[in-house]
Amino acid sequence: MKNNIRIVTLIIVITICFSSCNTIKYVADDELMLTENNIYVNNKKNVDDEINDYVVQRPNQQVLGFIPFPLHFYNIGNKDFEKDYEEWKNNKPGWYKFTSSVFSEKQTRGMRNFKYGVHQWFLKNGEPPVILNNQKTLQTIENLKLHYFNEGFLKADVTAKKDTIRNKKAEINYFVTTDKVFKIDTVSTVIESKVLDSIYTKNIEQSIIKTGSVFKTSSFSDEQNRLTQLYRNSGVYRFNKNAISFEADSIHSTYKSNVTLLINDSIANVPYKIQQIKNIKIHTDFFFNTKNKPIKDSVNYNGYLFLGREKLKYNPKFLLDAIFIEPNKIYKDENRELTRKHLRGLNNFRSVDIKYTELENDMLEAEIFLTPRKKYSIGTSTELTHSNIRQLGISGKLSFSNRNVFKGAEILNFSVQGSFLDSQDAAENETLLNAWEVGADISLEIPRFILPFNSNKIVPKTMSPKTTFTLGTSLQRNIGLDKQRFTGLIDYTWQTTKTKSHSFQLLNMQYIKNLNINNYFEIYESEFEDIEEIADTYFNIDLTTDTVIEFIDEYIDNDFETSNSTEYKTAINILNRYQILTEDVLVPSVAYTFTYNNSENYKDTDFSFFRARLVSSGNLTTLLSTSKDETGVKTIFNTQIAQYIKTDLEYKKFWNISRENVLAYKAFLGIAYPYKNSNSIPFSKSYFIGGPNDLRAWKIYDLGPGTTNSGLEYNVGNLKFLTSLEYRFKILNSIKGAFFVDAGNIWDISNNELTEENAKFKGINSIQDIAIGSGFGLRYDLSFILLRLDLGFKTYEPYLDNNKWFSNYNFNNTVYNFGISYPF
Repeated sequence: MKNNIRIVTLIIVITICFSSCNTIKYVADDELMLTENNIYVNNKKNVDDEINDYVVQRPNQQVLGFIPFPLHFYNIGNKDFEKDYEEWKNNKPGWYKFTSSVFSEKQTRGMRNFKYGVHQWFLKNGEPPVILNNQKTLQTIENLKLHYFNEGFLKADVTAKKDTIRNKKAEINYFVTTDKVFKIDTVSTVIESKVLDSIYTKNIEQSIIKTGSVFKTSSFSDEQNRLTQLYRNSGVYRFNKNAISFEADSIHSTYKSNVTLLINDSIANVPYKIQQIKNIKIHTDFFFNTKNKPIKDSVNYNGYLFLGREKLKYNPKFLLDAIFIEPNKIYKDENRELTRKHLRGLNNFRSVDIKYTELENDMLEAEIFLTPRKKYSIGTSTELTHSNIRQLGISGKLSFSNRNVFKGAEILNFSVQGSFLDSQDAAENETLLNAWEVGADISLEIPRFILPFNSNKIVPKTMSPKTTFTLGTSLQRNIGLDKQRFTGLIDYTWQTTKTKSHSFQLLNMQYIKNLNINNYFEIYESEFEDIEEIADTYFNIDLTTDTVIEFIDEYIDNDFETSNSTEYKTAINILNRYQILTEDVLVPSVAYTFTYNNSENYKDTDFSFFRARLVSSGNLTTLLSTSKDETGVKTIFNTQIAQYIKTDLEYKKFWNISRENVLAYKAFLGIAYPYKNSNSIPFSKSYFIGGPNDLRAWKIYDLGPGTTNSGLEYNVGNLKFLTSLEYRFKILNSIKGAFFVDAGNIWDISNNELTEENAKFKGINSIQDIAIGSGFGLRYDLSFILLRLDLGFKTYEPYLDNNKWFSNYNFNNTVYNFGISYPF
């Protein structure tokens, strides 16, 4: 409790210090500092943040909405340092001489330059006071008038009032009177071209300008774009949106407007016509510096003429999967853009250019100019890595690519990679980067589905179907028990819309082999201590890490269970965990993943993300397998087959609250259920909780399952729930801050009789098992990478008997999470 009081006191003191700083230090006597803008629409204060975008001049940025930290930072600097220094030098020559006598003249100048640099740094990285500018106020009035006019309020009026506050401060209040909104009364058309008029009439139901709709300027612009797109996708190649105009006759007394749509009948006196594509030429090896070289090779395939200045290197049949322009079909803008997009998506061409030439009889010739990338390429990369599992890592990768390997725009990739990692499992765990991992992968990317049947009707080529075959292996040292993995993957991916993508892994085969099982009880020390106590207390045996399993097999029997049931259960649980974590396992799975992401680009801070993944492992393999081990478990090559079903649901939502202030939310639910051939989920496929990208008030693997507080090094479960809410804000330039709340836990739903009761999921009653952590973080944005430090405080600890809330909410029990990039 004392620590909690100290934390609160510290926050209050810091807030008071910043609030009491002289914010008008650099505001002249004849100036006013702008502190607030208020917009009142029809006598009601505006709460729509979009309206604030039309305000030209805004107050200084405020951290958390009330502390102008960048302004205080700026005020620390001295704008008049050079002048003040010269005055000090002239007014106090004795002090200057004394300083110069103690230090040399050169050192004195160096000290002066150092102080000047410090002040300039504060001034450069801070934010100067925003001085009220009347011209910008007038510009804001005009912006607001134009905005409401564009929204249909043609008689809107905007005024501004300046309210002077004490200490050279002022706020501006804008008053908007919208009056009634204007609506469209009638819509008439003057379309001189019969071709255009016919297309318009057939699609009139899609018109944005309709009787009774609000008279919005944006509606006319949208209608202009709609019609342009409609005509150009209906074969009118020459059409330009400048041919479209509107006339409006507004009657102010009735707040209604009569609209006329006008479309010219020609361009440069050439009538609009629907034009077809006669010829399609595809230059597969076009380079600007060799464009005049003669064509040496050509193939006419299904009406497409493939041309090469050298021997053709692409199979026309497969290259056409990325081309949507068709001979003897009308011209369409959308086909041109689809072709450009899909050809670029092949990653075989450095540039894609599509040009059209008009021929006789209003026919068109399309030419596609493809500039190939280098067939062979070698790449290297290094990366600073961080995850929930590993606090720090440095990785390097060497990759080799062979493009168009089978003349169908396929890409063969081969890579080797290695990492040095920070692992607490290593014998020398005080040494940084004390573990390593090496691996190699080979993959073949094919820009179409490889299936024994034609899948075009199910997944047409517009959805960018792709097949990827992957083989890989990796070797770990000083990480857990040390593992070697072999992976085989057949993955089909496609994209149904701009925001929706799919992945179907027909095969995701993993073979996991543990290489260091003899060190199990040296790594899992807490389990060794428990079994060591049992051996010493009940059998007077001095146990070593090498003899634990032998001891359990010989001494932990039915007789021991009868007399010491609790200790018997502890020993059997240790044995079971040993068998689960040390067994080699084969995971042959099939998986489907659906992803929805409406983010426009990587800078977007207002979007939604949803991902659902369903995995089934071991069903077909166990049916085909005829081998069993001594316990009746089906195997392949003496390796147990993991059989389970697993589903993950993840949702993320981001809200752009205001300038560089973002509210981020994440929810995750995962369930994995073993059945038939398996009694448990393989350790690598189980769920854990905690860590810098998870429940940040607990370290990785420290929490759960349920309300158990076993102290084990690695706690896992097969049901996980996690939710996080984070408020991100800008502090100063590249320095960002965040406050967050995380909640979640893991449980066991395998119904194993040896599972502790408080580790099991019990339906709605398990809500009380959810742990809660909260805290704050600092982030430094380097543009190409974001460094993050989050401090997590244990807020609600479900495993405590009493005082579950705030019992360890202090800096002594804080978890410091170092991360790269945002947690989600």
